[in-house]
Amino acid sequence: MRTRQAGAWVMLALAASLLAGCKLEQILIGQWYTLYTPPAGACPALTWQFAVNPQRAVIGFLAGEQQQRIATLSGVLNPDDSFQITATSVTGPATAEVTGQFGAQISTISIHGDAAGAGCEGRTFALRLGGYFARAGGGGGGGG
Repeated sequence: MRTRQAGAWVMLALAASLLAGCKLEQILIGQWYTLYTPPAGACPALTWQFAVNPQRAVIGFLAGEQQQRIATLSGVLNPDDSFQITATSVTGPATAEVTGQFGAQISTISIHGDAAGAGCEGRTFALRLGGYFARAGGGGGGGG
């Protein structure tokens, strides 16, 4: 019995050491996510709803106050969980390039353009989303 327990502990330690070198992705393919950025200066609180398909294309929409849709989202999620997304206003020709990276501790979202509202131009948000990804089913799915 002791030999069996010792063997199990050795296997567990080996698996843990192998996983330590793996990078686990924060975003799962096919899962819908809803993220919130707080108001900042003239930039209102925003709701970002998106999913990532198997080709790592991002699709979704951006909503403002009272949850009205203000832009569509399309872009790409890179293998390191950085992203480039274009927000296209639903009411006119305005666009914004949205870049950032989802991380285990801090995720960043930077807005360059006016599709999210003129007050959001040049804003960068640093969000603690690690716990959110764990609850939403994220935090896994990566390889090592």
